[in-house]
Amino acid sequence: MTRTTTVDQSKPVFLPKKFIEKARSKSNVQINEIHTFLEGSPEQSKLILEMMNELAGDSYLVEGTEYYEHNKATSREATAKKLARLAGYLEHDIKRARDEFHRDVRGELQAADAPLITNKDLSFFLKRLDLLTIVDPQLVTRMGVNLLLFGNCVRGNGTDEQIRYWLQERGLALGTGLFGCFAMTEMGHGSNVANIQTLATYEPATDTFKITTPDLVATKWWIGGAAHSATHATVYARLIVEGKDYGVKTFVVPLRDPETMELFPTITIGDIGAKMGRDGIDNGWIQFHGTVIPREYLLSRFTKITPGNPPRVETNNTFESVCGYTALLSGRVGMVKESFRVGQRFATIATRYAVGRQQFGERGNETQLIDYPLHQYRVLPQIALVYLLGPVSVNLDKLYFNTVNSLYAAGSDIKKMQSVIDGMKTLFIESAALKATATWLVAGLIDELRQSCGGHGYSSYNGFGKGYNDWVVQCTWEGDNNVLSLTSGKSILKLFTEAAKGRKLKAPISSLSYLAPEYIQKLNTGALNNVTSLSTLSDYHEIWAVSLIKYLAFSVGVMKSTRNPDSISKYLVSVAKFHAFHSMTKSFYEQLTSDNSYIKDEATRDVLWKVYKLFSVYFIDKFSGELLQLKVLTPDQMSSIIQPQLLSLLQEVKVHCIKLTDAFQLPDAFINAPIGYYDGDIYHNYFNEVTKNAPKDVAPGVPPYANLLTSLLGRDSGFERSGAPSEQLFRRLTK
Repeated sequence: MTRTTTVDQSKPVFLPKKFIEKARSKSNVQINEIHTFLEGSPEQSKLILEMMNELAGDSYLVEGTEYYEHNKATSREATAKKLARLAGYLEHDIKRARDEFHRDVRGELQAADAPLITNKDLSFFLKRLDLLTIVDPQLVTRMGVNLLLFGNCVRGNGTDEQIRYWLQERGLALGTGLFGCFAMTEMGHGSNVANIQTLATYEPATDTFKITTPDLVATKWWIGGAAHSATHATVYARLIVEGKDYGVKTFVVPLRDPETMELFPTITIGDIGAKMGRDGIDNGWIQFHGTVIPREYLLSRFTKITPGNPPRVETNNTFESVCGYTALLSGRVGMVKESFRVGQRFATIATRYAVGRQQFGERGNETQLIDYPLHQYRVLPQIALVYLLGPVSVNLDKLYFNTVNSLYAAGSDIKKMQSVIDGMKTLFIESAALKATATWLVAGLIDELRQSCGGHGYSSYNGFGKGYNDWVVQCTWEGDNNVLSLTSGKSILKLFTEAAKGRKLKAPISSLSYLAPEYIQKLNTGALNNVTSLSTLSDYHEIWAVSLIKYLAFSVGVMKSTRNPDSISKYLVSVAKFHAFHSMTKSFYEQLTSDNSYIKDEATRDVLWKVYKLFSVYFIDKFSGELLQLKVLTPDQMSSIIQPQLLSLLQEVKVHCIKLTDAFQLPDAFINAPIGYYDGDIYHNYFNEVTKNAPKDVAPGVPPYANLLTSLLGRDSGFERSGAPSEQLFRRLTK
């Protein structure tokens, strides 16, 4: 039973609701216009709000604070139930997409002559997954591994016939027939895919492959879905034909019987064990002991084997290496949007708490947290970060789908494929830099905002603990952030050296505009030095372009002097971060200055410009060491321009912080943190959630281990001075 409180809750000493209501009334920003601006269009804004409200009302998918009470077993069972619920949405959303885009569909999607499934078919459902990331990331990952990693691996590496067979005829795209996992990572190799050790040996006599795990470190590791739910895997393995190693290729390998979920005899699978978070995902390890699959299970868009004596192997490693990463690219692009979504939730919680919470000062009239300049510095730039992630994630989404649609349309046509390659390389730079930087920044956001909520931020019921543990895996999976930043930085450096020689980029995009030869020439002649005064709105993104050019030139100089490419690794990681800052600020600037910004109210536009400035100035301050070293800024400019602007902008943005987070329009069911609900009734909401979740089978104040405590407190007071604890006393107290 739970003891009922006798406190009179009708007369609280503090009135957080009053402060939050007052903050709303003082700001005149138009939250609907802002929501449209952040989502990219009125149609997208309407769709997002419709889906959010639909999901918020679905108690099967969106739980309350009891979500934080689940252990691993209950998390996995709950996630499996939600997968069944989500499958219904998948079918509904595909039908809606096909109706919306008026596709010429012949028969059912699973028919042998049905047109191939496209990105448009999945467009509505992917937005639904995007939103569910806010409330249940482990569910999204479990579905995403199946639909996106497994599915996109087949779409990127398979022939049209294979795509139709696995995704449509076998039912994966509809959530029926099979459930897939993505078996790339091994115990000994993650980022270094080229050195994966699992073997796929072609057997000419039977026209089959034998999949083998040659040693312990080749065990497939961290494979989401493998432990319990996956029936099939896309396996990355070395193709061996007649003793020759053709490198890493992709194969579809059955793991379990879909009707019984029993493992096939030549496969051993185990659970990966305890993790930091996302317990609802059944990560597992896989070993193959001569597992036999037919030749047709080799995904053959770029690698074909023709039976014969000897068998003939045709492979295009160049296209395969670029296009084979389609599955991973979809995840990286998705993580930038997830950073935007998840950041919204925690920025909203911490902002409402900062406005409603009082601490220190005169008794009965204590100071709101948000009125302390240090607290403003901790919270308000995080709101700016979330805002700057909005337009850039929309742009990255468009770049990804345009590029991948061109890739799929090219089929196996080598000439068409060649024209897609440059676009894929550009997409890699953009997605790698943004995925790494955004996920790092949001990991920092969650923890900084958790700390800004003091002790109440440490409560599981306010979401920060599980949110952080679930989030930080984003910094290492589907590309370790340091490795991604390094490879993105290397690609940018290569383009810089070409541009410095006057060569035009083959596939320039807005965020790489600083690599135009004429831009580099302007900087070399001193024509861009005035941007450091931040006298115009464009200067707030141009300063990152100037910093990038100087950083790249500096890196070239260091590499020449050391003659060791690894000597500039640290600098290239920063180059990737600076590129992400440039991409974020430039995307925001271009969206807000375009005719389709959807911001009609000038007061709202003015506040958004302040948010844009705050983001840039905050990170200039954070990276002041590099900018001073590169002579982008002088110490005097840091103290006379940057620092005063930062303090001034914090004060100006503070007035609008509640409305700026209201503009995300997250339902309380998505917030799922009583200190952050819309009504601002922090203390009542929090107390009610804690008492609601109290154990029902324990008498108030009496723990089930009370005998241990009473034995401890009632023991004899004799003290043994032998040095070691008394074994006899310990046994007596714990028997």
